Amino acid sequence: METAPEIPLDIREAMHDCILSLFWPKKKIVEFFHSIGCPANLVAHPETGTTRHMIVVDAFSQLSARPDRGYAIFQVMIDRLANWIYFDPYYFEKLAKLDRTEAERNILRLKRSVEQRNSITTSRRTASHNAQRRQRTTVDLSALKAAFSKMFGTGMTPQARGRLFETFLKELFNRQAINMGDPFRLEGEQIDGFFKFEGENYIVEAKWQDPSTSTSDLYVFAHKVDGKMHGRGLFISVNGFSNESLRAIVHGKHIQTLLMDGEDLSHVLEERTTLEALLDYKIRAAQTRGEVYVCSVRQISKV
Repeated sequence: METAPEIPLDIREAMHDCILSLFWPKKKIVEFFHSIGCPANLVAHPETGTTRHMIVVDAFSQLSARPDRGYAIFQVMIDRLANWIYFDPYYFEKLAKLDRTEAERNILRLKRSVEQRNSITTSRRTASHNAQRRQRTTVDLSALKAAFSKMFGTGMTPQARGRLFETFLKELFNRQAINMGDPFRLEGEQIDGFFKFEGENYIVEAKWQDPSTSTSDLYVFAHKVDGKMHGRGLFISVNGFSNESLRAIVHGKHIQTLLMDGEDLSHVLEERTTLEALLDYKIRAAQTRGEVYVCSVRQISKV
């Protein structure tokens, strides 16, 4: 059974002081407890001879001893006291039994204690969420690393390797929070996937082949990209690209295609960088230097 949360001691002490500085007659203290939903049997009767201080202390103790630790009632009490604005002139001014400056100081102390608690709680939740997300990412990437290694093994047909590679890329992108769409076919064209990054749409081609055989495929893909409105493309060749194919893709052209290879994918799988940082680096290299085939983890980490 999950343990009920408990109101921190500093907040309970601040509420205690607020109550004693806002209400003078014991009857008013008891009425306040009843007004926030505190059961009558948990609050001492004002005519029993107990002190103002002990009425509050006993009520707090009784609430804390409940299975729910009085959490809901304490929360109502916090809200009521932290937002208190009425200072009865009969007791504050005419009889001068209570001091408004002291009461306002206690209310402010309560507000600050609550703000500090909320800040700590938020930080803990954020830290816990980030830790869980990192753990999930590590597990996910471990599975993907195993799949990536499997594709380098023997006994797999090119068609089977290609299908596994497409599935692997979709999972990698999705788990890096860049959703990749499924492959689709247009008239005379096969698109291996697509994604949106920084407001731009990209089509994807994925190949598992030797660098020497990539030139014609890369050139055909560049033509596909060029035929799309404001088209951009990402061509992924695990084994890299030949110098000839690189010259063909950039010579005399408006660069619209980025290139990625197996080393790039390894950097992401080994968590040396993220896919988002990698793409951002490649885009800026293409836009500022006209380079489409770059990757330097050292340089990425500096930007």
